[in-house]
Amino acid sequence: MEKAIEIGKLDKRITFQKQVLTVDEMGQDRYEWKDLKTVWADFYPVRSGEFREADQKKREETVYKANVRYIPGIDASLRIRFRERLFLIDRAINVDEANYRLEIECTEYVEKKAEEG
Repeated sequence: MEKAIEIGKLDKRITFQKQVLTVDEMGQDRYEWKDLKTVWADFYPVRSGEFREADQKKREETVYKANVRYIPGIDASLRIRFRERLFLIDRAINVDEANYRLEIECTEYVEKKAEEG
């Protein structure tokens, strides 16, 4: 049985982006991110942490969850742009395998210099 999405919660605009191979002015191949689809989403943070990288940089990591109407082809090869911020998709779950809602977990990474608090 299909469960309805609470459309009132879909109050944020997110854009899915796909990495595509292009050719630059010098004829060399390069990858760039292109907008794929902009949708309404329920988009919110679920947890956050801070990690130290091997090169002594601190990296903040915040995990977000997005609920959207089902869209075929959304997977971890894509990323999400929300306002001017970027989020890597960790997983996209077709809830109940019913093709009505995707639950997406994504991560925003922010690097800091070691001197910063």
